[in-house]
Amino acid sequence: MQNIRFGVSISLSGRYSAQGKESFEGLTLWIKDVNQSGGILIKKSGKKLPVNLIYYDDGSSVETCKILVDRLIVKDKVDVLIGPYSSGLTLGAAPIAEKYKKILWNHGGSSDEIFEKGFTYIVSTITPASRYLTGVIDMLKSIDGRAKKIAIFHAQDSGFSASVADGAKRHGEERGFQVIEFRYKSGENNFSPLLQKVKEENPDVIFCAGRADDDINLAGQMIEHWVSAKAIALVAAAIKDFKGILGKKSEGFLGPSQWEREIKITPDFGPTPEEFFKRFIETYSKEPDYPAAQGYNIGVIIQRFIEQAGTLNDKNLREAVNKISLKTFYGDFKIDTATGKQVGHKMVIVQWQSGNKVIVYPDEVAESDPIYPMLNTRPSGF
Repeated sequence: MQNIRFGVSISLSGRYSAQGKESFEGLTLWIKDVNQSGGILIKKSGKKLPVNLIYYDDGSSVETCKILVDRLIVKDKVDVLIGPYSSGLTLGAAPIAEKYKKILWNHGGSSDEIFEKGFTYIVSTITPASRYLTGVIDMLKSIDGRAKKIAIFHAQDSGFSASVADGAKRHGEERGFQVIEFRYKSGENNFSPLLQKVKEENPDVIFCAGRADDDINLAGQMIEHWVSAKAIALVAAAIKDFKGILGKKSEGFLGPSQWEREIKITPDFGPTPEEFFKRFIETYSKEPDYPAAQGYNIGVIIQRFIEQAGTLNDKNLREAVNKISLKTFYGDFKIDTATGKQVGHKMVIVQWQSGNKVIVYPDEVAESDPIYPMLNTRPSGF
């Protein structure tokens, strides 16, 4: 064996391309870095081997992704199979990996549904969708005991969106909130009827749990229709495109983030958050969003377990993953041994303040207090 063949079906075009491209940039940067260091050590042979990446653009299509994952395993005979971006595509890829007893190293699918299908050959590095907004609820409960009502927007045709909403609804009700749901179809352009209903309900808190483009569209229309609340949190609020599209109107919006540069972490293995951040800027001349960190991190995790297990055998690697927890620049890693679901990694809550994205929760890593209640969302000129 002259190199280790990594394979990935990734969304470089289509609806998931913005995050797919970023995660791919993170992955390819890790490959560049690991190869510059000599490769991955295989204890069995006593030597380091470089990584060779085989990749295909799935166009954000589940059916295309299935075909490509099968090709990577059967035709390309990859040693390591990395999952696609998005929960829907991951759900499409997982049964194929399971069929061939090939680990699907998951960095891009967070829907809880993925881990309820009985798959045993999936290993996930990211916080599950059901926990995306629970930190916002805990934060608000700690600063405002009078807040009682939450309104949640979510796509009725998206497993990821449903998982985020279900987790928030369950946690909110456990914390004493009344939770009202507002459902829509992915790609909806006109939220006016739903926004009118939300205004009539007058909630303390509004959550948006959809795809990035839906969330950003919703935020814009909330501003247009002067929909206000003490706090508004959207899954998409943590990415650069949120401010890039909304500009100054992004001020005050909250969002959950899988990773931020400012998190103070001393990793067991691999670069620090600041080292990764600088390497990414040096390479791509732009700052990384958390999908880029997820792409780089999956490489770091795989490298660690290959070097720990001393083999590329999927069965042995899967057993090794069950036994070890660790910390990388991305945060804690520990899985539920039965399902491969990530249970160690924790989300942070960010808010746009004075044009900057800052961590506001949990307290031990917060850079600033949250702006609460949120400033008036009515656009200037009204």
